[in-house]
Amino acid sequence: MTLKWLVAAAAALAAAAPITAQSPRAPGPRLAQPATVARLKPMKWLYVISLVTGEGTPQRIGFRTLSLTDTSYAGVPAWLVIDSRQMQTVTYAESLYVARADLRPLYRVEHTPTGQTVSRYARDSIRTAFDDDSAGHAAAAMPAVSGALPALYLVEGLLSASPLGPNWSATARMIAIGRDSSGVVSLALATVGQDKINVPDGLFDAWVLTLTLGKSEEKLWVRKSDGVVLREELPVAGMAGASVEMLLGLNGVQTAHP
Repeated sequence: MTLKWLVAAAAALAAAAPITAQSPRAPGPRLAQPATVARLKPMKWLYVISLVTGEGTPQRIGFRTLSLTDTSYAGVPAWLVIDSRQMQTVTYAESLYVARADLRPLYRVEHTPTGQTVSRYARDSIRTAFDDDSAGHAAAAMPAVSGALPALYLVEGLLSASPLGPNWSATARMIAIGRDSSGVVSLALATVGQDKINVPDGLFDAWVLTLTLGKSEEKLWVRKSDGVVLREELPVAGMAGASVEMLLGLNGVQTAHP
C-alpha cells in the first residue's frame, strides 16, 4: 500500500544536469545501522505530487507531508512517523510509532477514504486488522521479524542520517502485511550518480540513488548538504513512459513540532 501511494512530484520545476554514471557494486550494509538510527532528528518535509506522461507538462495530482516527531508510546521513547497524502479530494494518512533506540515497531494505523488498517506489534508477533467499507473486516498475523522496517517511508528519514557518497549502498528488509498474504521483502539502495536539481527553494547538489524493491525501481535525489530527499521518481505500472514524481515544495523543510 505504501509503495503504491508513495508518489512524487513536479518534474517541470527540476532543471537537472546530466547524471554522472557509476559502476554497479555489491549490496551494501544494513540501512538501519545503530549509528545511523542514533543520528535521526525530528523532521517535516512537504512535497508536491505530479503525474508525468509523454504528453508534456506534469499534471499536479496532490500533496504529501512526511514528518518524524520525538515522542513516546506506552512508556517507550519513540519516533512518531506520519505520512499523509492529499490526492485530489481524498486523504490517505499513516501514523507509525517506532522505538527510538532501534526502530522496533510499536503501533501503526493507516487511514484511507473507505476504512482503516491497524497493526499491533508484540515481541514475538504482529497482528493486523483490516476494516474497509467495501471489502469488510479481515485479520492477519505473522511472527515478528527482528530488524525489519515496518514501512517504506522510514527509508527517507534514514537516508537523511546516512553517510551518503559516491560509493554508498545499503540494504534493508521490510515487513509486508496484506489481507491474503504476509511476509518480508528485501530492498536495496545505491548511489548511481550525482546531479544538480532545481526546487522552489533553490538549486542544490544532490546524490542520485536507486531504490530497488522486487521488480520496481524508484529514483531519489538526496541533497548533499543535509540528506533531505529533494525529488523522487517512480514509474507507473501499466502506463508506458509514465511516472509519478514528488518534488520538495516551497519552504518544504519545516520544523517538526510535538
